[in-house]
This record gives sequence, structure tokens and C-alpha cells, in this order.
Amino acid sequence: MDNHASHPLEIFFLPFLAPGHMIPLTEIAQLFASRGHNVTIITTPSNANLLHKSTLQKNKNISLHTIPFPSQQVGLPESFENFFSATDLDTAGKLYHGITLLQTQIEHFVTHHRPDCLVSDMFYPWTSDLANRLRIPRLVFHAACMFAMCMKESMRGPNAPHLKVNSDSDPFLVPGLPNPITMTRSQLPDYVRTPNGYTQLMEQWREAELKSLGVVVNNFVDFDTDYTQHYKKIMGHKVWHVGPTALMNRNVEEKVRRGQNDTVVDQHVCTSWLNWKEPNSVLYVCFGSACQFPDTQLYEIACGLGSSGHPFIWVVLGKDDEKEKENENWLPKGFEEQNLGMIVRGWAPQVLILDHPAIGGFLTHCGGNSMIEAVSAGVPMITWPLYAEHFYNEKLVTQVHHIGVEVGIEDWNLWVDAGKNLVPREKIEKAVRELMDGGDESMEMRKRVRELRDKAKRCVEEGGSSYENLTDLIEELKELRANRAED
Repeated sequence: MDNHASHPLEIFFLPFLAPGHMIPLTEIAQLFASRGHNVTIITTPSNANLLHKSTLQKNKNISLHTIPFPSQQVGLPESFENFFSATDLDTAGKLYHGITLLQTQIEHFVTHHRPDCLVSDMFYPWTSDLANRLRIPRLVFHAACMFAMCMKESMRGPNAPHLKVNSDSDPFLVPGLPNPITMTRSQLPDYVRTPNGYTQLMEQWREAELKSLGVVVNNFVDFDTDYTQHYKKIMGHKVWHVGPTALMNRNVEEKVRRGQNDTVVDQHVCTSWLNWKEPNSVLYVCFGSACQFPDTQLYEIACGLGSSGHPFIWVVLGKDDEKEKENENWLPKGFEEQNLGMIVRGWAPQVLILDHPAIGGFLTHCGGNSMIEAVSAGVPMITWPLYAEHFYNEKLVTQVHHIGVEVGIEDWNLWVDAGKNLVPREKIEKAVRELMDGGDESMEMRKRVRELRDKAKRCVEEGGSSYENLTDLIEELKELRANRAED
């Protein structure tokens, strides 16, 4: 038994095919591999290319298994295998259909090899039944933090607080949480306000999670504060915080390579420009990997940033081809020639940028990865939530930790409808000035977020809570393997 316990674990990872899910789960896989365990990441050929060679070659214990994506069968172009490319609901629906068609091949592969553990994204609920049939543990990966998961639980059932207000704009207090959290109904996802097919899927994912061993989270306990224990209490489930994985990327090359292959060309341009700026003087602006605002909203953002008087790096998706560059109606005439800031068209090396001492704020959509990357870098935020759990994340930033300023977004929309409710330049300028002008409150925010950054760094070091959580999880997986061997 002792000899068996010393053998490396065989762990399979199944990330969802979207950057915000793939990147952190792949990095969690690297954590297990760095402890000497054998990791296999299951994905499709096009997505395998996104997992850069340097990431996989860092540890000989990591391997990839690719399964062909049925592009033609679902009516998509070849190599169209990631939600990063989905700019409309029809395409997203085809992608999701294609992912469901992978189930049989994945089940066959996992059954044939029977690993010691299967770590899969929440979007694969059927993997709980697969793992139970094979008598192996399944760990669920949520791209969301525990605070957001607690908020989701608070909005379930016939007594949910949003059902008791008279209008979408009436504020309500979310009951039963460790902190007083205020929201409006308009800030809730559409499937929460009005149950639909997606609501049913959410229930399936929840039921599947309860059949699993527990939840693994790319976060650290000090950021989720009391919400980890709250989640364990209301769900009766185990949770392991093993992040922030962004802190794994310790050198410049690792930060540049994170998530995409094509960011290296922008590295020197970004860092050289930032090197000339004063500490905490530059605002970083990015709305994630899925949001493409209409030109009318981009124009307002440009005007608001320009009027704020603060330099910026602004990442804009969908504007990187030659045709777009020739006809840029989304920018005021002569905007770039004024040298007010830098515009990055396409994917940017976000972790590298946030870690630069010149960055003093982050205008963000409040995606889970962006939020934790900002905290890991000690950068306060301006919150502009859009879809998914973004409004929940905003409340964690502004109402729990007080490390951000709200732009004042009131309406949740699907990612394809980003910019449906135009945010005027005046609101944008006001929020930028509030964070970046250096008032007493902004200085306090900066102090608080740097304290969180220091805690995050301690968590991932040997002896820190995230490091020890991973150790405990590995030991539990070994014990479960030994028990199966004895049966």
C-alpha cells in the first residue's frame, strides 16, 4: 500500500472550449504536474494549438489528447472550435452542439485509461456519472469565485429576493450572506429573472456538482473571505482554493505566452511605452475575450478616456484587420495622433501589463480571471460588468473589498448584446477620474488591493494556504486510489 501511495497520480483534465475556462484550468493542471503527477489535457486540435508549446514543455508530466471537433457536422468552418470566435448566438449554439457531440469519444478515452481523477469544467455535467461508473473522483472546475457561487445560490427558489421587488430598478438586499450585498433585478442574468432552457441547464450542472468529490477554484481564501465556508455550509460540499494561477507566470516570457500564441509581437511595444510612464499613472482598459462593443460605444469610451487626462492602454477586439484600420469610425478624428494612450487591436499580454508598475487602474468587465489577475497584481478596478456572473463579481470588488469604482452599469445583457445600453462618455470620464486622480478614497483602495496582492503571493508559496490546499487534495486523491485498490 505504501509503495502504491508513492506512485504519481494519473489525472485527466477536461477544459471548456473558451479562453476564460481553458487558461486557468490548464494552469491548475500544471500545478499538479509540478508536484510530479501525470496530467493529460483533453481538448480539440485547434484548441491544442492555443496551449502554447512552452506551457506544455515546462513539465514532462503534461500531455495532450486531442479529439476531432465535428465542425462540418454542426455547420461550422474547419478549426472553428472555441467560443472566442463566437460573435453571435447562432454560432455559439453550433459550437455548444459540437461540444455535446464530443461526449462519446471522451467517455471512451477516459473509460479505456481509467485515470485516478477527472477534473472537468462545470459545463460537462455528464462527467460526474462517468466518474461514478468508473469509481473515480470527479472534481468540478468553476471559472467563477465562491462569492459568485454563493450569490447564484441566493437567487434560487420561490423565496429568492429579486421576486419580492416591484420593478427591475428597485434595489434589494441579498439575504443570508456574510456581508450586506445590494443588487437590482436588472443586474441579474436573464435566466434568473425569467426561467428558460439555460436555467434548466444550470440545475443540471448543480446536481452534477453534488455528485462530485468537490470544487477546485482558481482563487485564494483571503479574496473569497467568508464565502468559502458559506458555500460549504449551504451546499455541503468540499472546496479547494489552489490559486491564483496567474502568479505561476513568474518571468516575462511566461506572462507574454499566457493564453495566446500571438502576443509576443506586442510585448516590447507595450513594455517600452509603459517604461516611460510614471508609477500608477496608466489605466489599463480591457473587456475580456468575448465582448465586441458596437462602434457607437467604442466612440464614447474613446472620448471618455481622452477627456480624463490620464494615459491608457486600451485593448479592442474585432478591429485588427486591414479593412478596419482603413475605416475607423469608432475613433474620433485624429484620436491616435494625439498620443493620449496606446490602442492594442486584438489579444494583449494582460498579466504582463497589469504587473507593470506604471499601471494604476484597470477598467474591466469583471470577468473572473480579469478580476483575480488585477488583485494578484495589486491593481484597483473600475467595474463595467456585462454578462455571465460579472455583476456578482462587481459586488465583491466594490461592496466587500472596496477596491473598485463602479461606472454605473445597470443592465445585464448577453455578450452578443454588449453595448446595447449606451454608456456615455461623461460617466466613463467620471469613473476614471475618481480612481486615477489620487483622492483619499482611491489611495485607500490602492492600499487595500496591495494588501490582497501580498496575501495572494503568500498563498501560492510553499506553506501558503493554496499550496497546502493542493497538498491536501493530492493526499485525498491518493487515499481514494488506495481504497479502490483494496476493494
